[in-house]
Amino acid sequence: MFIPKKYKKIFITGGAGFIGSHITDALVEEKKEVIVFDNLSSGKKSFLKKLLNNDNLKLIQGDLLNIKDLEKALPKDTDLIIHLAANPDISKGIKDPSLDFNQTIVATFNLLNEMREKNIKNLIYFSGSGVYGDVGNTFTAENYGPLFPVSMYGASKLGAEALISAFSNLFDMKVWIFRPANIIGDRATHGVILDFINRLKKDSSELTILGNGEQSKSYLYIYDVLNAVSLAIKKGKGKINTFNIASESFITVNEIAKYVIQIMKLKNVKIMHTKGNIGWPGDVPIVRIDNSKIKDIGWKEKFDSTTATKKTINDLIR
Repeated sequence: MFIPKKYKKIFITGGAGFIGSHITDALVEEKKEVIVFDNLSSGKKSFLKKLLNNDNLKLIQGDLLNIKDLEKALPKDTDLIIHLAANPDISKGIKDPSLDFNQTIVATFNLLNEMREKNIKNLIYFSGSGVYGDVGNTFTAENYGPLFPVSMYGASKLGAEALISAFSNLFDMKVWIFRPANIIGDRATHGVILDFINRLKKDSSELTILGNGEQSKSYLYIYDVLNAVSLAIKKGKGKINTFNIASESFITVNEIAKYVIQIMKLKNVKIMHTKGNIGWPGDVPIVRIDNSKIKDIGWKEKFDSTTATKKTINDLIR
């Protein structure tokens, strides 16, 4: 079972996105009453195409920045909210810093305030490892601090976590906050794997890697993430439950490029690099996340970073 039986009516922000659509699949399969609220800026109706005629799913196109949209869409008898809506592409925050501020901090405040108005008490929030900032080879546990994010994405996720903490304390809400590593898999809408595939489809003779390609991070296949969330909801008994989700293996960007080229069956691809050890300002070259807490309640990933990467490449080139 993905979500405990007591949560019957579930409202998902960003439910038509990469992660959200997989969660929606699992919930509808369990015959939950699911309302997906998505502005479709990065999410796609096609991700939910097999469910659109299912009586247990209602898709509402709306924006958390439009309070009237949210007021109309969110039922008072909602048992659980799963909050995924955000700008999914970290690099976009460089060109427009207001993007993450509005789509994460303002949007989260609007959602929390509407929960307060309607006395809705349970929230799952997808934050990110970007809240930890750039701390090199340090394995960051959930209680690591102080936190100094280096991107607007990380800063806004941390700001949203702070808002959630305050609302939980003031208005008796139970929350689960997840800080995952890089999530990959079928339906991915952004990220280095998809970027390499798309660029090589346009020109298979060469591939430019941003930075030296030695950026090293943990990658998680989407179904391992869903399993971790399911376990944490059942076993997280606190008022505010924060969990890292990460594998214990890592892969570099250079290795990802190698596997993309191999699986696409390309020959004689010229690999080039840009200067420096990061892909863009705000990128974190080395990410190490302590997963002890989620492991202690029984979670173990099925796919390591390399296997998850290869499986995702095959998913995306189908």
